Amino acid sequence: MLLSVLSTATAAWTAEYFTSSVPLPTERFKILFLLPTALKSHVWVAAPLMVDLARRGHEVHMFCDSSYHFKIPNVTCINHGVRLSAPEDVDTFDIVRNPLSLLKTITDAAANDAEKMFNSDITMKIFERRGEYDLIVIDHLGLSIFYPFAHGTPFAIFSTSALLPCQSASLGNVPNPAFVSSALMEFKQPYGTFDRLKNIVLTFAQCYVYWAIPSQTEKLMSERFPSLPSLKEIERNASLHLLTTSLALDGPLALLPNQVPIAGLVLMPPQPLPKDILDFMSGNTSVIYIGLGVSYIRNDSIPRDKKDILLSVSKKLPYKVIMNVHGQASSRSGNVLLTGNARQQDILAHPNVKLFISHCGLAGVYETVYHGVPVIALPAAPEHGAMAGKLVLAGAAIQLSWLTLTEEILRDAVMEIMTNPSFGEKMAFVSRVFRDQEETALDRAVFWTEYAARFQGAPHLKSPARHLSWIEVLSLDFILLALVLCYCAFNVFIKTIRVLKAKCLRNKNEKEKVT
Repeated sequence: MLLSVLSTATAAWTAEYFTSSVPLPTERFKILFLLPTALKSHVWVAAPLMVDLARRGHEVHMFCDSSYHFKIPNVTCINHGVRLSAPEDVDTFDIVRNPLSLLKTITDAAANDAEKMFNSDITMKIFERRGEYDLIVIDHLGLSIFYPFAHGTPFAIFSTSALLPCQSASLGNVPNPAFVSSALMEFKQPYGTFDRLKNIVLTFAQCYVYWAIPSQTEKLMSERFPSLPSLKEIERNASLHLLTTSLALDGPLALLPNQVPIAGLVLMPPQPLPKDILDFMSGNTSVIYIGLGVSYIRNDSIPRDKKDILLSVSKKLPYKVIMNVHGQASSRSGNVLLTGNARQQDILAHPNVKLFISHCGLAGVYETVYHGVPVIALPAAPEHGAMAGKLVLAGAAIQLSWLTLTEEILRDAVMEIMTNPSFGEKMAFVSRVFRDQEETALDRAVFWTEYAARFQGAPHLKSPARHLSWIEVLSLDFILLALVLCYCAFNVFIKTIRVLKAKCLRNKNEKEKVT
């Protein structure tokens, strides 16, 4: 029975999550979150929304991997029982050395995971009962796997990335590459001619990658579900797109009503720091925090020589250093504290923290922006580099490369930020812009999720442009037609001039002969 795989979290409601200020609903909905990814950060980002929806009386189911070993209050967890591709299956720093290898890795992983997922009895039982849900929320990384669930059912895309041009175009909002940066790179605005050209090339390259990833998966799904429309066709019918973007870092963007920015959803109420960490941070000495995430970069995946550089430089600095090592019991050596039992947000909130050395995962970036702590970025994936680029353009970060990292380079970057107040001042400005909003990210996410469920998918929010190709949206066909007509008219004009000129010349010659 399906109920045998359901285990409702029994933890009492606590102050671990923020509570939205949206008025309580008069209707109750059944909502399914499909979070198949083995990246824990993707579940944590969505957790505040799931918890608040459940608190408001909705029946919330989360379909995910049971390996997270944490419970979300009032949310029913459904373990799909499938061992998905995980970060530990990939050499993170091999991707740093060869970013193009990431495309094949993700493409193969998506196809393998999709095949395993739909061979699962649990998955198929949920799939057959998908019509019972008022709304299905699908992680954007899992869309290529779970898009059959979205066919004929109102669904929302939960994106843990900033605006992706191709995904936005699917909904009918084609970002103009003349001034909207590709997610692969940030450019200083206004763009110069070369930057515009480079951005256009990168945007098209990203779109190629975006549609290449699910190619194998679509082939598998078409064999299993012959009448199923394509992923493109299904994606353009999304009722809602929750995307992690913000004015503070992304600048002004033209968004559709069903494209809702929720950057900062991951923020949680402050919790007391463990006593050993609080005692270490106390005093007048500035603190540097090193946190490289828990999903994509793992302690055992960092090359030994790079670890040695981080530790060696840390020990020689005139500051206190906290290094977050997942699963590490607290241990202190001089000015360095290794720990794995404190929340990153609570450390960044401490007034003595003056620098964050980070891989620039999206959640961590918004945590440090919220608390106004400048960054040294060590990205390990293209999306990390894009987030780092935004901070660098804002003057709030220095970006380094794992490939060229040396003790001298790292120390110089640390001292530059710690002794140059402009980095802190500019990050403080970005933080003020980010904080100064009329509503929280949680309020927006809750309101629009309920709205989509309340209006059975809210078809009135969907842009008619989603049925047009990008050529039609940008009217490139008419521009081409106009150019052809202009060319034809120009040719007619030139030929007419030539005919008239030839006729005049003949008349002149005839007159000369007569005389």
